[in-house]
Amino acid sequence: MSTQFKVHGYTVDDLMKMSKDNLRAIFHERTHHTIEVYIYRILNGTHELPEDFGVVAERLLEIWKNRGFSTDSPDIQWCIKYIDAARRLREGKKANLETTPWVGFSESEAATIERLIYGRKSIRQFRPEPVPDHMIKRILKAGLYAPHGCNVGCTRFLVLHDPEEQKLVSSDIPIENCVMIVVLQELSMYHTLRFEKYVPQNLYYDSAAAADHICLMAHALGLGHCWLTHGEDTQKRLREHFHLSPTMTSRNHIIIGWPAEETLKSERMNLYEAILN
Repeated sequence: MSTQFKVHGYTVDDLMKMSKDNLRAIFHERTHHTIEVYIYRILNGTHELPEDFGVVAERLLEIWKNRGFSTDSPDIQWCIKYIDAARRLREGKKANLETTPWVGFSESEAATIERLIYGRKSIRQFRPEPVPDHMIKRILKAGLYAPHGCNVGCTRFLVLHDPEEQKLVSSDIPIENCVMIVVLQELSMYHTLRFEKYVPQNLYYDSAAAADHICLMAHALGLGHCWLTHGEDTQKRLREHFHLSPTMTSRNHIIIGWPAEETLKSERMNLYEAILN
C-alpha cells in the first residue's frame, strides 16, 4: 500500500495507530460516501464509473485486516459487499450486488404500522415485574438499526436495572419498577471525521432516531415507555460511575416496563395546519 495514501488527512501510519472505533467510523463513512452514494446511479447509467471507484474503501479494508480486526461483524461485511461490487465494476464485470427487494407493505401491514405509530404513548408508572432480557435485546437492536448520519456507527447503550444506578440520571418524574436504557454516543468518532465542523447537528439527530426506534419496538412488544432527555450533570455522573471514556456522552434515556396505568393518548393538530405550503 502506498505510504502516500491519505483519507480525511490521515496517513497510513495515522490509521494504523488510530483507535478501532475511529477507524471503523472512517471505514463506514468512506464506504458510504465513495461507493454506496454512487453505485446505484452507475448501475442505472446516470453516473460515470470513476477509474478509482471503491479504491479508498478497499485500502481501508486492507488496513482493518492488517490491524488484526475481525471482518465477521455485519457492518464490516456490509462494507466488503460494496468493495467487492466496486472492484467488479472496475474490472468490467457485473456488480453481483445482492440488493434487498423494494416491496411496499400490504394494506393490512401498513395498518399495523399506523397502529404502532399513532397508538404509541408515554407511560410513567410500571408494574413490579421484570422485563425479560430477550425483550431488552430486541429493543436495543431496534435502536441500533435507526437511521444514522453517514453510517458512522457511534451509538452505544447503558442498560440500568439497579434503582440506585437509575438515580444517577436526573428526571422530572418518579422512576420505579423499570429498566432504563441510556443512549450514548462515542464523540471521538465524530471528531475524527470533523463532524463538529461540517454537520454538528448529527450529534443530536442520531441519538434521537435511536430513541424513537427503541420506543416503537417497546410499544410493539406490549411494554410501556417514556423518552426523556438529560443534561451535562447527568452525563458527568454516568461517565464517572461507569468509567466511560471522556468522549463517551449520554444524550437521552428511555424508561421501559410493564404498564401500570391507562392514559389519555396525546393528539396532534390537524395535518393541514402543519403543512406550510
